Amino acid sequence: MMTDIAIRIENIGKLYQIGHAQQRHDTLRDAIVDRLQHIGRRSKPDSADFIWALKDVSFDVKRGEVMGIVGRNGAGKSTLLKILSRVTEPTEGRAEIHGRVGSLLEVGTGFHPELTGRENIYLNGAILGMQRAEIERKFDEIVAFAEIEKFLDTPVKRYSSGMYVRLAFAVAAHLEPEILIVDEVLAVGDAKFQARCLDRMRTVAQDGRTVLFVSHNLDAISTLTCTSVLLSRGKVRYQGDTQEAIALYLQPEVDDLDHVDAFRQPGGTGDVQIKRVSVNDRQPPATVPFGSPLCICVEVDAKRSQPDASVTIIF
Repeated sequence: MMTDIAIRIENIGKLYQIGHAQQRHDTLRDAIVDRLQHIGRRSKPDSADFIWALKDVSFDVKRGEVMGIVGRNGAGKSTLLKILSRVTEPTEGRAEIHGRVGSLLEVGTGFHPELTGRENIYLNGAILGMQRAEIERKFDEIVAFAEIEKFLDTPVKRYSSGMYVRLAFAVAAHLEPEILIVDEVLAVGDAKFQARCLDRMRTVAQDGRTVLFVSHNLDAISTLTCTSVLLSRGKVRYQGDTQEAIALYLQPEVDDLDHVDAFRQPGGTGDVQIKRVSVNDRQPPATVPFGSPLCICVEVDAKRSQPDASVTIIF
């Protein structure tokens, strides 16, 4: 039965073990010593050794929808996309994906470094479930977009990061996946390439395909998407209008408010003290929308004339 839902995420959670999972033993002696050190410590892992990268995440993405995912570093954005791309499995919950997925999560994801650009185009097409005839029909367009004609038969391990990401995006966006998942990797390219990528994603969306776009470039999120999900500390803080999601994203979280009163503390000789700082007539912290004027007012109390006084504001 045909459904208008392309992606359905139900109570997804991902638990990672930290510390011990990254431990490496180069010799048998190291392994034995480590084992002896753990004897008698604890029979089960301490909860402090684990972290929920995602917890109770649920939302739907409609077929043909272009949805943004925003959030700070560590919010769980990339982990969520890796689950949807079947790179990793969730610890709990489930995700339903209706359609063929093309993913661009990291530079060169899915590329074999020993194979040439030409061979990797066919390899990625096969991974996406494309027939050889379909890949050949799009081949010239992919190569032209990636601008790698001279290096088409060179192993991709010799590509620069820019060449890598150009080819990776070209393959993911041109082999007609029904769902395109794009992470922050577009930051690797220059401004011209990023603009071409955004234009390509608009074309994909206009063709009725689904796009899930993660980026810290809020201007790109704002222009490309109408709806967005805001992740905060592994949970969905908001889902809905993109502009509202961006406004909430720009608001400081509780832990960020500790520094707000710092400017009121007197320093130096005390001859000049900062009494008040406002941003657009609001006490910090203040959110300033893109394209809006920015006016910072610093009110000081001077006990005597300060002819050489200056104020420095650092962003």
